[in-house]
Amino acid sequence: MPGTALSGFDGSLEDEILKTVETPIVVLDRDGAIVRFNAASERLTGYSAADALGRKIWEFLIIDEETEAVRKVFEQTCGASTPTHFVNYWKTKNGERRLIKWSNERLNDIEGEVAYILATGVDITESRSREKALSESKAFLRSIIDASPVAVITINSEGRVLTFSHEAERTFGYKEAEVLGANIKVLMPEPDRSAHDGYIRRHIETGESRIIGKPRQIEAQKKNGEIFPAVLHVMEFADGSPIFVGFVEDLTDQKATERRLKETQTQLLHAGRIGELGEMATSIAHELNQPLTASASLAGAVALMLKKVEFSGRNESIALLDDVVSEIRRASEIIRQMRDFVRKRKTAKSLHDVNQIIEEACTIAVIGAETEGIEVKTEFDESVGAAQLDRTQIQQVITNLIRNAIDAMRTSPKKALTISTGRRDGLIEVKVIDTGSGISNDVKNRLFEPFVTSKDDGLGVGLAISKTIIEAHHGELTMLDNEPTGTVFTFRLPPGGRHDPEHSS
Repeated sequence: MPGTALSGFDGSLEDEILKTVETPIVVLDRDGAIVRFNAASERLTGYSAADALGRKIWEFLIIDEETEAVRKVFEQTCGASTPTHFVNYWKTKNGERRLIKWSNERLNDIEGEVAYILATGVDITESRSREKALSESKAFLRSIIDASPVAVITINSEGRVLTFSHEAERTFGYKEAEVLGANIKVLMPEPDRSAHDGYIRRHIETGESRIIGKPRQIEAQKKNGEIFPAVLHVMEFADGSPIFVGFVEDLTDQKATERRLKETQTQLLHAGRIGELGEMATSIAHELNQPLTASASLAGAVALMLKKVEFSGRNESIALLDDVVSEIRRASEIIRQMRDFVRKRKTAKSLHDVNQIIEEACTIAVIGAETEGIEVKTEFDESVGAAQLDRTQIQQVITNLIRNAIDAMRTSPKKALTISTGRRDGLIEVKVIDTGSGISNDVKNRLFEPFVTSKDDGLGVGLAISKTIIEAHHGELTMLDNEPTGTVFTFRLPPGGRHDPEHSS
């Protein structure tokens, strides 16, 4: 002890103590030479006391790379009033290395000067080896966990996170340091978040296993609040107290693939229905063309007969019959175009005045609008000019848009229909604007797909066919909401003249 006078180490009591102690004890003089070397030191090193006494400790017991460090600790202890501590290797007589944890204390003479250094050691070679092996085992286990392609999370019986793998970090958006010690329920949305502590408590109290070892589809929650589908596997093992290991597989991509597959199947069903529609259209066209042709011929014959008879209103009657013949022939042409459309034949384009063909279509399409209380307004820009169009197909599109608008306004308090033409960004623009009930959000995204309709009695092919026609004319058909209510359908077409090769057919 500091301040303790020491006359020597030749007393029998000190010798007996040194012999019986199971830990190595070495006494060094002020130069570092060994003056006492107990039996435990002999057993540990293989050197006898006679081999060691008088020799400086760093000359034979200390490994070369630690000699300088041991000298410094010795000098520090000589000048210190409190014990020093150090860990270093001893070389045994047979060349083995033993790791010793030392507590060093200065012993003074009667004048209070340093006389000896008492070093008491504990051999920690085996324990340090076990610690190293355990550390390596943990590191190996952790490397396996981090190599897992699914998130791996371990929790204790209180639901506190013990480990959080690399894939768990990627899946949930948390760093491991953010969740260690946190309750696992931070990774869950409601209602599981509030109920989870009860699940664990019930399992521990009753031993009843509801999800242990059984895959279960759940909803999990990322750091940013996003909720995603996952499958959870939970295993349990004991390490003094229960430890639960959860394997979480993100099903977002799988669910997206399933949705795409379902959509593809739906599209295939639609395609089949379109094929059936094509067959039906071809059959209808064949069946209708004959009576339509006959009707046109009969109406023409009546007109010829009326021309031979004089009566009041003859000219007006003949004009009406001529209109009937014209419309019958237009209907026949529409049927032919429909048949050609489903057979995927090319459009028959030629140069047409856009305002003229839109006006012609409006004349027929708005029939009955006035009786529905609908105010019809047309706004035709004279600068629109001509374009290379299939006249019948474009009239089919405008007629379909107008009839849809009229249907949408049947129960509206305000009924206003506007058909306009104009130019925008170098393209011809045709708009059909209504103040009807509008289109629901669930229909909007699929509005132009076949068999999608907002009408109770609609087939859902009119807009799909119209979009295909406009795209075949190198244009686009779009829909926007009208404010405060209704819809705005717009189709844009490239202008073109007879000598415009880019837009000619």
